[in-house]
Amino acid sequence: MRRTRGSVVAIIALALAVALAAPASAGIHYTAVTTTQDAAGKSGKIDVEGWVDGEKAKVAFKSSDNPAARSGTYLVTRDGGKTLYLVDPEEKTYAEWDLEALLGLAGTVLQGMGPLLKFEFSDPKVEKLAEEDGGSLLGMPTRHARFRTSYTMKMRVFGIGNSADTVSEQDVWTTTRLQDPGLGVWLRSDPPRTGNAEFDKLIAASREKVSGFPLKMVTVNTSTQKKGRQSISRSTMEVTKLENQAVAGSTFEIPSGYQETQMLPARPGT
Repeated sequence: MRRTRGSVVAIIALALAVALAAPASAGIHYTAVTTTQDAAGKSGKIDVEGWVDGEKAKVAFKSSDNPAARSGTYLVTRDGGKTLYLVDPEEKTYAEWDLEALLGLAGTVLQGMGPLLKFEFSDPKVEKLAEEDGGSLLGMPTRHARFRTSYTMKMRVFGIGNSADTVSEQDVWTTTRLQDPGLGVWLRSDPPRTGNAEFDKLIAASREKVSGFPLKMVTVNTSTQKKGRQSISRSTMEVTKLENQAVAGSTFEIPSGYQETQMLPARPGT
């Protein structure tokens, strides 16, 4: 049966429509909340909304108590977090976000205080206490794992020493159903950090890698000083919404006209 000229035109028009719609591809949309409570009972909360498509990701801070990532700003990457930027629409600026550098700067500042303040970490131990079926979260099958990390921290201030034994217990519910690398920008199951770069690397190497992306994490840190005084801090991260959603390619672009700034000050000695 011969096609009419009109039907051929209609087919071409349909093909063009499909091609023009290609930038909005299949992706993932989620929301997550992180709540914290420090040893003094002060609480904090961060609400985020994320969009992911393969290695591309955007994480918007809807509400945040953290001045480094205040409400209205967002993180964006196109390579799975290898290169990550913090974008500020209010200031129309963006800056490279490097978590390792931020932690390294904190360590450098502490070390720069010389004899006034010294930290020593010793006796690290990492135990896997449980690994089991975690049930279903947001329609996703999960595995539940529980880790216990312990170490001793010695602190000397103006020559006066003190030590504390720290125990961190972390429950993690992960799913391997999700595969997009961009999810790892926010949904990470890294072990709790001490702030000491070398010691943190040692703890991370001792702990088995958790497969999949976490949909929920609960961390409880207990610090017991030599005289018996105890302090406890808690942190909970939970994904509250997860759905497949078409995401426009422009979602992961830094708007034109934004100026690049430097997030971190120069390190001492550089």
